[in-house]
Amino acid sequence: MNKKPPVLQFPKPKTAVQSDDRHWHNGGDVEIALYARSLHKAAKTLIATLDLEPNPKTAWDACPVILLYRQAVELHLKALVDDGCNFLKERTDSITLYKTHSLRWLAQIICQIIKAVKWENEFKCEGIASLAEFSALVSELEALDPVAVAGRPGNRRPDSWVPNQLLPSNVVPLARKLDALIDLLVATADALAAIGDRVSGEEMFQDGEDFKPTIQ
Repeated sequence: MNKKPPVLQFPKPKTAVQSDDRHWHNGGDVEIALYARSLHKAAKTLIATLDLEPNPKTAWDACPVILLYRQAVELHLKALVDDGCNFLKERTDSITLYKTHSLRWLAQIICQIIKAVKWENEFKCEGIASLAEFSALVSELEALDPVAVAGRPGNRRPDSWVPNQLLPSNVVPLARKLDALIDLLVATADALAAIGDRVSGEEMFQDGEDFKPTIQ
């Protein structure tokens, strides 16, 4: 029986609501959310079919899982940035958000959002106990592009064996962490969206703190 993801409770930030129609998805948030969910579902389905025993014939079978999780996580990160960047002093540019594929950059902005709304203690799940661990997991996923990993000289072998980090036996435990990460991103985005589609940062920055994102 599949376990339901935990229901996370976030304190409500003190902010004022205002209207703003700028979105990176151009109004396609529902469709993109469904697509991200389908990517995640496909990744979990493929994970269940993997042969975890050493086998040269199936050694590369886990690599598509990495790509499915990578795109699913990217879309969930963008959704959270879109819902949460209203709490920053300067809103993230929607065109830049649409075009970027940098998971590390998206994670950087999310860390700024979580600090701005003071949810550091709530932004946790299995495998992630801090913002530093969140950033480390995202960076690990971004570094696992199968083509880039295979192209590193130190990872190539005469028998064409898959690099160690892409072996099915190592991808499966990573996938469990990514499942929890996606649940956390969804819960956090829902909590922010429940506050209001757009917010003003005037009250948020009375203490002088500025979590302005750095565009890369």
